[in-house]
Amino acid sequence: MAERGQEAARWYALCAAGALDNGAIHRTELHGEGLVVWRADDGRVNVWEDRCPHRGVRLSLGHHRGDTLQCQYHGWRFASGDGACRAVPAHPKASAPPIHATTWPAIERYGFVWTCESADRAATAAFPPIDALAAAQSQDCVPLRTTTIDADLASVRHALSAYVLPHADAAECAVFECEFGTLTVESLDGAASSAIFVLQPARAGKTRVHGVVPGEFDAAQRLALQRTHQARLNAVRDALEAAGHVQAASLTEALTEALAASSTDAPEPNRAARAQPLPVAVAMPLVRMDAARRAVSSAVDASRDEGGPFTVHLARSGGSVDVPANISLLDALRAHGVEVPTSCEQGVCGTCLTRVLDGEPLHRDAWLDARERAAGDCMMVCVSRARTPTLTLDL
Repeated sequence: MAERGQEAARWYALCAAGALDNGAIHRTELHGEGLVVWRADDGRVNVWEDRCPHRGVRLSLGHHRGDTLQCQYHGWRFASGDGACRAVPAHPKASAPPIHATTWPAIERYGFVWTCESADRAATAAFPPIDALAAAQSQDCVPLRTTTIDADLASVRHALSAYVLPHADAAECAVFECEFGTLTVESLDGAASSAIFVLQPARAGKTRVHGVVPGEFDAAQRLALQRTHQARLNAVRDALEAAGHVQAASLTEALTEALAASSTDAPEPNRAARAQPLPVAVAMPLVRMDAARRAVSSAVDASRDEGGPFTVHLARSGGSVDVPANISLLDALRAHGVEVPTSCEQGVCGTCLTRVLDGEPLHRDAWLDARERAAGDCMMVCVSRARTPTLTLDL
């Protein structure tokens, strides 16, 4: 909360403007607040709280309907701009109820979508001119893939100062920050590979790095630049996440070693460039990580098919409930007289959210995000089951 209070009057980039093309709906976070970003057919960009004001389902799970965003649960539509409810399919002839999606300031500028977190939404800070990004307006500029790093904003900003290659000429490398401290500009290996990074504090311990390389490049140069910077950003991410809370000196040393392994030659502007494969030092760890991810993915896919029996211990009411393989946890609880509030009973609305005190749930819902699933301290009893032989629930 301290970081949020300090940053309350500042503008933050949430995604590249291109992330909203073709009716795409973008889900993101800012200081722990879930947000949904979308562009209406008239071009207006919207940033809203990612909760339907009707039953709380995430709007990012919904559907783009021209000038409205439709919640997937009951189909309520909310209008671009003020977020007002426009229609309720269950009552087509009735007036829409006077409720609104919670809106945030939204502006599309410099190729990104921005919002301002402010306690007084009616008096948000004016959007600042950013000269470095203003110079990067060409459609030929190279967008860099957003990289999510499990580290706080200050650590990521510090780590980016070691983004330069160890053998680079110091006179050709510099770090600049705008007055808000949210934009970092790295001038690397000369003007040929300058990169502009915009930092988004998603939540405590998680930062997203958006980037663009200014200039006009042919297709081969664009690919080579994207590979170069992605390898560097991956090295920064991996070193930060591995280092954890080490001292700055140790972190800088770790970053230098990782970046040395990921160095590639950046293409010069207006000169033919051939896309080069990642160096062996980078490619080999990536191969191993890909294999590990495939193994984890296979295990997860297999676990989704698990439907074996398990036992639930009830912490508050006492007793235990055996859940057979072909019976849902919710039905088993009801059969034993344990009532849990429900609505959709499909893992979408979040009504049956229940605390898990012991054991590991097998999540099958569409409500919890990855962080909540990993924490393992809550579950949707309507559709989810257990990975462990027993679960202890706060019921």
